[in-house]
Amino acid sequence: MVNNKKIDKGNNKDKILKAASEEFIEHSFYGARMQKIADRAGVNKAMIHYYFSNKENIYREVLKTVFNLLINKLNAINVDDMENGEPETKMRQIIDVYTEIFTNYGSYVKLFIYEIITGGRFLPQIIFENIYRIPFNPFTGKLYKYFESQIKKGRIRKLNIFQMLISLISQMVPVYIAKPVAENLLKKIGINEIIINKFITDRKEFVMDILKNGIFIKNKKRSKNGT
Repeated sequence: MVNNKKIDKGNNKDKILKAASEEFIEHSFYGARMQKIADRAGVNKAMIHYYFSNKENIYREVLKTVFNLLINKLNAINVDDMENGEPETKMRQIIDVYTEIFTNYGSYVKLFIYEIITGGRFLPQIIFENIYRIPFNPFTGKLYKYFESQIKKGRIRKLNIFQMLISLISQMVPVYIAKPVAENLLKKIGINEIIINKFITDRKEFVMDILKNGIFIKNKKRSKNGT
């Protein structure tokens, strides 16, 4: 039998975290108020104190939530899949993970970005506590090790893997930062949201095309005169 109390507890906590992320984005960490978070979440203030004790704990928990979502989904990419083991496939899967997070957890991501641009008060500790889980970690990261193996196999040229992964991700981030502005603008001029979604799809293909041309080793060998 399903325990309804456990379900309610989970739902209330999720509602508080989502409301908190929106409040922090609008008013910053220092301007956000516990009562306003409670009002947004549709719960009483005492419940927030029960789960989190204070504003700092809520803020940290929101960051940890989006961080763990991202890390878990990236680590779920199967690097041992021989059938779909081509570097291009893995790069697409990485982009798909970020696209899903940006689309479904927009307010969390915005707060994550806010934390970065305001100096990273809490993020370094979260990263430190989870350093061995990060798939881009040069020492233990499964995705880092995967691309390292592809270099050794001659499938992609020798390069800085960490820089490549940063480029892969950063090419998509501005699209989602600007998406709310674009959506509001298009609504005013009567253009369907499908246009934005197509732009995102086209952007993904554009990024993939740039990376493919930049990192994959061409089968065609150059002659001595460079032609």
